[in-house]
Parts: sequence; structure tokens; C-alpha cells
Amino acid sequence: MRIATALYHQQAIESINQRSSTMAKLQEQLTTGKRINRASDDPIGAAEAERIRASTAQMALEKRMMSFATGMLNQADGALASASDSLQTARELMISAGNGSLQAEDRASIALQLKGVRDELLSIANQRDGAGGYIFGGQGTASAPFTPAGLAANPAAPAGTQQTGLDMAFDTTVDGTKVFLGDGGGGAGGSIFSALDSLIGRLQDPNVDGATLRTELDAAMATTDNSLDRVLGARTAAGEQLRIMESRGRLLESGELQAASRLADISATDYAAAVSDMQTNQLAVEAAMRTYAQISRLSLFDYL
Repeated sequence: MRIATALYHQQAIESINQRSSTMAKLQEQLTTGKRINRASDDPIGAAEAERIRASTAQMALEKRMMSFATGMLNQADGALASASDSLQTARELMISAGNGSLQAEDRASIALQLKGVRDELLSIANQRDGAGGYIFGGQGTASAPFTPAGLAANPAAPAGTQQTGLDMAFDTTVDGTKVFLGDGGGGAGGSIFSALDSLIGRLQDPNVDGATLRTELDAAMATTDNSLDRVLGARTAAGEQLRIMESRGRLLESGELQAASRLADISATDYAAAVSDMQTNQLAVEAAMRTYAQISRLSLFDYL
């Protein structure tokens, strides 16, 4: 009889402890709003939740990188638009300079205007990006990418662009030597600066003959047209990357929402279920305590 009573005592205490432990966990879930507060609560669910958090952190990092690239490319697009306007102005001035009835003073006036356009283009080519670099700095440069003479400041540096991104890479700079110098060299055939400098010199020469001036104008016009094509091509490339990033951004936002929903399903507290379980366990604890109280009062004398 003593063995049976001891067994009942042990079972009643274990039941009370188990129910109390369950209630403590439920209370913690209701307080924190999390169903999983430690890995031991649900090892499989905790592992999946950690994978979701890592994935979400990666998506957030990619969005920050894309945001930076978007800002840089928007600046580049604006600078390229300004360069396009300047080149169009230069082209119009060249057409005016081709008028055979102009006097030396007229050509000198056009040369002065072209000098202003040329300086404007150089300023655009050396425009900073607001992040310590240069929009047309290619793969990166600590100084202005072009000299006052319109040459690449560091022609030995590899051409290309700086990029950022995780799953996809996006440009954060533009290859200025390609845009403004054509093949990356400083010759008149590709460099808009050299072409303008040469033409300005001819227009400022009061003794230049018509044939020489026409040859110079044709060469400058061809270089200007090529430069315009390269500027428009760079704008198209930047615009396409901006479009892709916008689409990619929507995809990442959708992924973040799905991840948040799944994480909530895994780890968030179901308050209705938790409260119901809490009440059930409370009743069970009270019943176990009543049972324990009855067993603890049992004595052999009760059966004599």
C-alpha cells in the first residue's frame, strides 16, 4: 500500500511540474509574441526560421546595393543628357560655321561659343557622383578622370565600370574614355575634345582658307555625331539597367513579404490557440493539485 501511495505521489508531482512547465512556455509565448523563443522549443522550426532570416537579410542587402546603383545611374543619366544637349549645341554651331559668307570676326565668335561648349563638356566629364568618386570615372579614380586638355587623366587604368550587386551586377560608374574619347585614346578621330580644339583653332585663324575649314568642319561634325551616338548608347544602357533594377526591386519586395509571412507562420504566437491551451493546462494543474492533496491525506488508518 505504501508503494502505491508513493507512486501516486510521484505521478501527481510530475503531472503538476509538466503542466506548470507548459504553462510557463505558453505565458512566455503570449508575452513575447513568439512561438519559438529558443531552439529547443522547436528545433526544426527554429532552423527554418534562421534560414528565412538569413535570406531576408540578403534580400535587404541587395536592395541597398541596388538603391546605391540606382542613385548613381540616375546621376549618370542626367549627366549624359547634359552632354547630349552640349553636343547638339556644338553641332548647330558647326553648321553655322559652314556658312561661306561669314567673316573672320563671325568665325571667331563661333569659336568662342564652341570653346564654352567644350569647357562645358569637360566639366560634365569630370562631374563628381556625390559619393567621393566621379560619374565617368570608369573602374575608379581618386582624381578627375580627364585633364584640362581633354585627355584621360590616367590612361593606364583599365577601362570599364565599377559595379555592385549580389545575384545581379549593376554599374555605378560610366566608362568616360569610351563616351568622350571613342576608342579610349586621345586622337582627334575619337576624342570630342581634340576635335573641338582643332576646329576652334581653325575658326580663330583669320587666314584659314575655305577648303581647309570645310575639311576641319566635316571631321569635327563626324566626331560629334559619333560622340552623340556613344552618349545615347550609354543612356540606353543606363536606362535598361534602371528598368531591370526596378523590376528586380519589385521581385525582392514580394520575396520579403513571402518570407515575413512564412516566418510568422513558423515562429509567431497563435494567441487564440495559446490562450485556449493556457486555460486547458490551468484546469489540468488545478485537477492535479486536488488529486495530490487527496493522495497526500491517505493513510492506512483510513482502511481500518
